[in-house]
Amino acid sequence: MNRRNALQILGGFLALQGLSMLASAPKIGVKIGFVPISDHLIIIAKQLCQSQNFNIVPIKFASWVDLAEALRAGAIDGAFLLAPLGLMLRANKADIKVVMSAHKNGSSLVARSDISSVRALAGKKIAVPSKFSMHYFLLDIIARRENIDFITIEMPPPEMPFALLSRQIDAYIVAEPFGQMAVNFKNRAKNLLFSKDIKPNHICCTLNFRSDLLSEPYFDELLAAFKKAALFITKEHAASARLGEAIMNQKAALLEQILDENIARYDDLGLNLAELKELRDFLVAKGLGNENLANLDISEYLEAR
Repeated sequence: MNRRNALQILGGFLALQGLSMLASAPKIGVKIGFVPISDHLIIIAKQLCQSQNFNIVPIKFASWVDLAEALRAGAIDGAFLLAPLGLMLRANKADIKVVMSAHKNGSSLVARSDISSVRALAGKKIAVPSKFSMHYFLLDIIARRENIDFITIEMPPPEMPFALLSRQIDAYIVAEPFGQMAVNFKNRAKNLLFSKDIKPNHICCTLNFRSDLLSEPYFDELLAAFKKAALFITKEHAASARLGEAIMNQKAALLEQILDENIARYDDLGLNLAELKELRDFLVAKGLGNENLANLDISEYLEAR
């Protein structure tokens, strides 16, 4: 073997070795925070996405406060947040961007079975996940529309079904599946309204990321993965429910019921300035926002793609 042939063989070997090392290089793990509700079902992008550049790493949280703090502190890369909570984070100088809605609609106003109508809720105790939630906003619409007042209580969603069935509260408004958990239990609770009937096609949770992540070369591919998951959910209810069960530890049958009954929709993840401004102004009017929120330039927070 002459020197030229030896060098050619060596060069070929090194090139193959380089390709092998590139192929086996560890993918970037993109940590996405969520809570186990159907609003965050597009987290099944984790199972559906086959990228050479990144892995979606779902991080489950039990509370909105912990989820928001993890994103603010940079402990996770992105998060599904209650839209008003995202606004508050940004107003308080969290370096985050909102890119799209996680879903539309998706909640229910559930009451004890002996409560006959929405007007019968006057003076009753109604639970919401947080006053920094779309649910509080929707409840305010009902109060003004029906000219009635409620006693509003903040409560973690997993506690709501038991609190209702044990008569600690009279009703609650929450993301699924926690509404249908009570409704499906021995006819002791019922749906008074779905949120889509209060404000059709409303936003609720939004997908937020650390601002610096948007400049990463793989970001558009990452965003496309969530959009593809939404399309999959729209077309494949049963399969989506099974994937959701694996990540969320919620029963597939319950998730499939929510999809089949069109309680939530995933075919439009658009987000616009007017929707976010409406929420900002509501929070300020209710005394829930500080001066930073009142002066928040939402156009610098929203980067829809």
